[in-house]
Amino acid sequence: MLSAVVSVMAIFLFLMFIWLISYNNMKRKRKAYIHEKFGKRPKTREWNDAVKNYYDVVNDGTGLDDVTWNDLSMNDVFQRVAQCDTSPGEEILYWRLRRNRMSPEEQQIFEERVRAWADNEKEREKIEELLCDIGKCGSSYYLPAYLDGIESYIFGYQWVYRVLQILLAASLVFIPFCPVDWSLMPFVGMCAVNLGLYFRMNMKHDLELSLIGTAVSLLGNAKQMAARKEIRELFPELQDALAGLKGVIRGEKILRIKREGAKTGDALGTCLDYLLGITLMQITTYNKVMKRLMNNVENYLTVYRCIGELDAAISTASFRKSLPWCCIPEYTDGKKLEMTEVYHPLIKDPVANDFVVEKSCLITGSNASGKSTFIKAVAVNAVLAQAINTCAAKRFVMPPAEVITSMAVRDDLMAGESYFIREIRYLKRILDSITEERVTICAIDEILRGTNTGERIRASRAILEYLRDKNCIALVATHDKELTELLGNEYLNYHFSEEIGEDDIAFSYKILEGPATSQNAVKLLEFAGFPDEIIEAAKE
Repeated sequence: MLSAVVSVMAIFLFLMFIWLISYNNMKRKRKAYIHEKFGKRPKTREWNDAVKNYYDVVNDGTGLDDVTWNDLSMNDVFQRVAQCDTSPGEEILYWRLRRNRMSPEEQQIFEERVRAWADNEKEREKIEELLCDIGKCGSSYYLPAYLDGIESYIFGYQWVYRVLQILLAASLVFIPFCPVDWSLMPFVGMCAVNLGLYFRMNMKHDLELSLIGTAVSLLGNAKQMAARKEIRELFPELQDALAGLKGVIRGEKILRIKREGAKTGDALGTCLDYLLGITLMQITTYNKVMKRLMNNVENYLTVYRCIGELDAAISTASFRKSLPWCCIPEYTDGKKLEMTEVYHPLIKDPVANDFVVEKSCLITGSNASGKSTFIKAVAVNAVLAQAINTCAAKRFVMPPAEVITSMAVRDDLMAGESYFIREIRYLKRILDSITEERVTICAIDEILRGTNTGERIRASRAILEYLRDKNCIALVATHDKELTELLGNEYLNYHFSEEIGEDDIAFSYKILEGPATSQNAVKLLEFAGFPDEIIEAAKE
């Protein structure tokens, strides 16, 4: 018996040694990763639809709609901003971008948080280590939805697990009093029964066990963060929320073992998981914690939001540092957009533009000259201004505004809608969204291009005249020069131009006052190598 105990202890110590080496290597790599990524452009990665989960739970129907989000390629913008270490951080950042608004008080608080981490590298990296410990495992993105229906996730038949725990303990107590030949048989038998039940529960409720492990792990790290002076000052509500969750935090170490073993893949974590499986500690602790959590959902969501806001603030500080230049937006009461050296944050080597309008405008220009990119840049910066208090410009002045677009229109064959039908639906939703309470910035690319020229000009003029008198600033990119003449006194006119050489076309991508005077479609056909007879016929 003694030799068996010694062997078990030797194996345990060996596994502990391996775990310590693995843990130290992981910590060293994590520190290097945290230090190197700040202020860098994030690597392109596959889109994770799970970042929408928090937004789906709390969405009140306001903010950017799906059409605008897709028109402005906001998935790409989100990934350009996101340097988050946690799933709550990504979910809160996504929610901020979709929500597209902050009160003056929220702006001030958010700015204090961003600047705190931008100016204090040492403290930021310590906080990021705790954030990385929370991480972005797949199940963690579903915590808001999990809490939204928490009552349905408590396990039944709790008395069965208690009885099995008592029988396991009894089989261990009776070992010294039983004959040597079969003294371990009752204990081994109970271990097998409990482990079998644990495996069955794992297969049936793996997501729930993983989620609760992630949930309590987040609380453990939040508790460590709340002990730091900077966090207490920036997130005063965090400590109060944690105080109401003490009963939940007590089960943290047991419930996070399954999560830690899965995350690191080390042998010790797996052994501890099996040991707790034999004792059924994870399952009984799960039920205790769930009951306590059920009575403290609001406190938990407060902690979740604080962690997400902290991570999003650090990510915003990193985003700002990664840009060629940026600014904090200024707000005005009137219908006015004023920007200096504004550019699109997704473009690596951008051409910046100055732009001032106090009413709607038409933007004309030849193909590929930069019209669409420019109005997207204005709209995206209006979103970033109201979501993360950051603009890709040297100065950006705007009213608090809704942002809505009609740009990347496509046929919907499944719905049986043609391009034109879908386009007028998109435009109608813009008209319906305009209110007197809040200015609307609407970006429209190639208005009504899905129909013939005569009807397009007449209908476009009528729509734009309607928008002229509403509480909106319309940025309309068009090829129709007729509109610049018909609406010349009612809309401002800007254009993009190019220089056509013998062998190529050079674009400046600089916005200029007045309507466009040049065309390049035939030249582009010529440069693309179309047959001479087509080129000559087009010129005629």
